[in-house]
Amino acid sequence: MSKKIGCVLAYGYNFGTMLQSYATISAIHKLGHECEIIRYNKHDGLLKKAAMVFRAIRIGDISDQVRKYKQNINMLLHSDYKRNMALQIAAFERFGTKYLRPLFREYDGYDALKGGGNNYNLVLVGSDQLWTPMSLYGNYYNLVFVSDNIPKVAYAASFGVSEIPSFQRDATKTYLDRFANIGVREIQGKKIVDSLSVNKAVHVSDPSMLLNAEEWNDIASANIEELSGFHEPYIFCLLLGPNTEAREAAHKLREKTGMKIVAVVNLDEYVPGDEEFCDISLHNIAPDDFLRLVANASYVCTDSFHCSIFSILFHRQFMVFYRYAVTKKGGRNSRIDSLLSKFGLEKRLFLGDIMSIDAPINYDEVDRRVTEFREISFKFLSESLSL
Repeated sequence: MSKKIGCVLAYGYNFGTMLQSYATISAIHKLGHECEIIRYNKHDGLLKKAAMVFRAIRIGDISDQVRKYKQNINMLLHSDYKRNMALQIAAFERFGTKYLRPLFREYDGYDALKGGGNNYNLVLVGSDQLWTPMSLYGNYYNLVFVSDNIPKVAYAASFGVSEIPSFQRDATKTYLDRFANIGVREIQGKKIVDSLSVNKAVHVSDPSMLLNAEEWNDIASANIEELSGFHEPYIFCLLLGPNTEAREAAHKLREKTGMKIVAVVNLDEYVPGDEEFCDISLHNIAPDDFLRLVANASYVCTDSFHCSIFSILFHRQFMVFYRYAVTKKGGRNSRIDSLLSKFGLEKRLFLGDIMSIDAPINYDEVDRRVTEFREISFKFLSESLSL
C-alpha cells in the first residue's frame, strides 16, 4: 500500500549530500510511495549559538566551527575565492531546484515542525553524517520531534565517529530506542547502535549505491568537453581537505602518465595554492556535472567518500586518501574504511605509492558484492517503509 513518507534529508552544497538525497527519493518512489522532504527553519538566538560552540568544545570537535570561521575570513581576503564559490553555489542550486526543492515542505520553528510530523504515515531520516555528536542537540535528525505513534525509520544513518562520548550515551540510547527500524551506513555505526539500543541495526548501503551506473548516467550532464573544453585523458581530483601528501601524489601521477589534472577545488574549505595545484580548475559544477567528470576520468584521486563510491560504480582506477588525521579525536575516516573493506578494495587506500593506482581491480567481483549489498539494502528499505 502506498504511503506518504516524510523524509529528513541533508541539503547542503556538497556533491555527495545532494546525490545521496536524490537517490533516497528515487528509491522511495521506485517502491511505490510518495514523499516530502521535511525542512526545518530554525530560529536560534545568540544564546543558543553560543551553547552550540560550548558543546562542540566539550565534545572535542570544533573543526566544523573553525572551518566555517576560516571560510568567512577567506571570503573577505580572497575575492576570487568568493566569486568562484558564488558560481559553485549557483550550480548546486540548479540541481537542487530541478530534483529536490519541488519536494520541500517547510516548517517554520520547532512547534510547526512537531505538528508537521503528524502529516505522514512514516518519517524516514536519510543518509550522510546526520547523527554526529553535535546533531544530538538539534532534535531534528534524530526525529525527536516525531510523535510516538508515527513509525520512525533510519536509512543509512551515519554517526561520523567511531564512538559516542560517554556523557551522550544515555540520550543517544533514548532516541535510538524510539525507532522502528535502523539501517546504518558503516559497520562501526552498527556497533554503536547494538551496544546502546534495544534495537539492532542493519548495515545497508549508502543511498547512492541503490542506483546503478546506468541510472546515474541517465541524469549525468553533458560530456567533459562541454564542461571544460578539455579533450584528452585526464586525472580527476576531488580533494576536500588540505592533505598536502594527496596533492603531491597526484602531481607524481601526472608526471608518470603525462595526463593533466582536472579538479574542483576549494569546495569544502579554502586551501591556499589549490588553483595552481591542478591544470584545469572548475567552479561551476553541479552534482550531475560531477557524475560526468568521474565517469569519464582515466584516474580519480579523492578524499571524498561519495567520490569513492562513484569511482566504484563507474569502474574507475582510483585512489582514496584520508581527509582527517588518523590520530585526530573524533576523526571521521571510519566510513572510508567501511566502504573499502565491504567491497574488497582496501588496496585503494593510499599507503605511499601513488602508482599502485594502476593495480587491476576485479570489477566483476566488486559488482557482485555491490549488487548483493544493493538487494539487501532495498529489502530493508522496502520492509521498513511497509511498517
